Amino acid sequence: MTTPTNAHPTSGSSNGSSIHAAVYGASGTTGAELVEILVDHPDVSLEFCTSRGAAGADLTDVEPGAPPVALHDPEQVDPAGADVVFLCLPHGHSAAMAERCLAAGCRVIDLSGDLRLEGEQAHAEVYGTPRSAAVASQAVYGLTELCRPRLADADLVANPGCYPTSVGLALAPLAEANLLEGMAVVDAKSGVSGAGRAPTATNHFCSVAGDVRPYQVGRAHRHVAEIEQLLRKLDPADRRHSIVFSPHLVPVERGLMSTIVLRARGLSADTLRELLADRYGDEPFVQVLPADSQPRLRAVTRTNRAAISVDPVAGTDAVVLICAIDNLVKGAAGQAVQNMNVMFGNDQRTGLRGATDHTRTAKEVQ
Repeated sequence: MTTPTNAHPTSGSSNGSSIHAAVYGASGTTGAELVEILVDHPDVSLEFCTSRGAAGADLTDVEPGAPPVALHDPEQVDPAGADVVFLCLPHGHSAAMAERCLAAGCRVIDLSGDLRLEGEQAHAEVYGTPRSAAVASQAVYGLTELCRPRLADADLVANPGCYPTSVGLALAPLAEANLLEGMAVVDAKSGVSGAGRAPTATNHFCSVAGDVRPYQVGRAHRHVAEIEQLLRKLDPADRRHSIVFSPHLVPVERGLMSTIVLRARGLSADTLRELLADRYGDEPFVQVLPADSQPRLRAVTRTNRAAISVDPVAGTDAVVLICAIDNLVKGAAGQAVQNMNVMFGNDQRTGLRGATDHTRTAKEVQ
């Protein structure tokens, strides 16, 4: 068994050495996005990429315009040659590979759902995929802005889902301040890339174009459990918060927007906007927009940025929060690289687009 290397220029990290990285599942939509970021990352040496279905080909054969890296059979590479391994594998396949890579001495960032839910019963009910309880107990949930203190020493990071990233960033400051009350209603819309590369009867072009399709509405979507777990852990009183979550597939390639309606203990939209602005004031990838400004997908796609707005509902005590991200970047590959940067002591912005200058106006970021 060998550890192949895909040669590409790298300038080395800020401490004089490269981070040796590998990607399992590089031929998927998220995997290809991740490879593209890593190849251009100044502190990363990409050691190998795998694909079970496209082994022996180059990534450009699968994704035109992607970096020309070789794809290897995952059973024919040795993870011991990598400092960090990214797992872009289907649910049910990542946990075992994470165990193998940890045993080889690698740090692991898992982009599947195998390790996101902490409780074994919750995981069994939502995913029903095999995993070692010992490995699961090591996993640090990696929504970077909310979990950064634990990332520096983490050997295993469970990268969040795309919907939980957008909803979590919008609601986290309220949960932390004990201001969430009652039920939050989430209307979310995501581009077709969120469904992965393989076409199906519901996500191929002829089915998606000119249509909007709701799916797994109410509390049926698996990300409900992840969102509620996050909010409960952030709540100082450890209270459970109920989410009504209705995702929609919309006819765009990429981008995700969550619109959230809730009551927040009678506080005004201006007060809540100030709360979010204070919470994220030093966060380069979170933009809290001024009053009367709302996010647009074009402001965040192909970047690692999250844009959040807060608006009142006239004549009521409700507020509307909107958070937009790129589902493939901040919702997946970009956040994984942001987590890697923190884990290895780099500036979290390294290799990523979309870091926000908080002095810019709303018009400049829309």
